[in-house]
Amino acid sequence: MIKTASWFTQLPADHQRIGISRSAPRRMEAGYRMFKALCPGDWFASVPPEEYYRRYQAEILARLDPKAVAAELHRLSGALTPTLLCYEKPGGGDWCHRAMVAEWLSEALGEAVPEFGHEALPQDRHPLMPAGLARKPAGLPAIDLTPFIGRSVMLAGEEHRVVGPDPAKPGRALVTVGERTFSTCADTLVRHFA
Repeated sequence: MIKTASWFTQLPADHQRIGISRSAPRRMEAGYRMFKALCPGDWFASVPPEEYYRRYQAEILARLDPKAVAAELHRLSGALTPTLLCYEKPGGGDWCHRAMVAEWLSEALGEAVPEFGHEALPQDRHPLMPAGLARKPAGLPAIDLTPFIGRSVMLAGEEHRVVGPDPAKPGRALVTVGERTFSTCADTLVRHFA
């Protein structure tokens, strides 16, 4: 699974920070990566959302292969969850190009690319997508979770165990890490528990 977040969001240790903004914040703690191919053009602060969306699709995303981008993001992240970062925070009325990247990747990969902390939202409700621009995603393929139930793996020094299907999110599984339980997608199960 790939996620998005603000540079200023506290992320768990099993998430790799990957900047897709034109720069990283000053005094940002070391360990992050940059993926410049997804940075917006120099017009980023001078056009309205509809024009931004059109130009970002045509000038940035159309020149890239989303599956190759996803593979490179996973390579940069190792065993961690790639998390694409820019400046805007959810809930403030802002929008951000990372929602456009999430939509593009989701359509190509057939899986959700959520904003960290908003994983329960459907893809077309990414909290930073400009109003009225989100496309309704095609149905995501289902996966048989049965072979993964009961499997465990050590990630970032902690045991992660698949405990069963997530009743609130069809096609996803519940994973426990110590006292914490979270929902994860099929891609993560295949990558880490197969």
